[in-house]
Amino acid sequence: MALGVMSDSRGASRHVAIMLTASFQVNIAGRRVGLPHSVERLLALLALSDRPMNRMKLAGTLWIDATDSQAASNLRTALWRLHRSESAVVVTEADRVALAPDVWVDYGRLVDLAHQLIDRSDIDSLDHVTELIDAGDLLPDWDDDWVVADRERLRLLRLEALERAAIQLLRRGQHGYALRAALGASRSEPLRESARRLLIQVHLAEGNVAEALLAYRDYRETLLDEIGIEPSAAMEALVGPLLSRSSVTRA
Repeated sequence: MALGVMSDSRGASRHVAIMLTASFQVNIAGRRVGLPHSVERLLALLALSDRPMNRMKLAGTLWIDATDSQAASNLRTALWRLHRSESAVVVTEADRVALAPDVWVDYGRLVDLAHQLIDRSDIDSLDHVTELIDAGDLLPDWDDDWVVADRERLRLLRLEALERAAIQLLRRGQHGYALRAALGASRSEPLRESARRLLIQVHLAEGNVAEALLAYRDYRETLLDEIGIEPSAAMEALVGPLLSRSSVTRA
């Protein structure tokens, strides 16, 4: 997805990007723009909705504890502050508000990449895998309900995409990238067994039996400590021969 280009009132082209992962950030022409938190929340909600929003719904979502009139007033103030900052990244029409069409949003980019890796039978670019591995959580310090829901959605999509990528890369013999993808998934969700099994399979494909055993034992201890259960039969079938070899060696 190309970086958005928009023209300001003087006709100069401006590159506008909104980052929602790791922390909130707006860049215009490569320069970070400081904005009041009310404006940040407005832009974040518009970026996550990916479509024009009704003013009343937008105001009610952002200021859920305010009266309708106060929420509407808060929205007008936030839009005024946004226009004053010369960060012309929204468009308004009748009773609807939306991001300008060419504004680039990292969240949308990551969702698109995740779907590509999940839906396609092959990986187009290793850079796409790296981009998902390195991505941070969606606005991790924000606790708004509408953020929490999309944060979980992105987390699950990213996990599934990294697992699919690890499987493809393992089949292609690209063990280094497969290891990175499996590690990215298992670190994002330490209790997810499918990610841990992939990690062990990559270690075994590389001939690193000790690493595979360590990965299994770490997962088993984590699982027992956190929820008090043993790994599944599928995991035991994968590591059973390794555990047998380990026992024979110690004997």
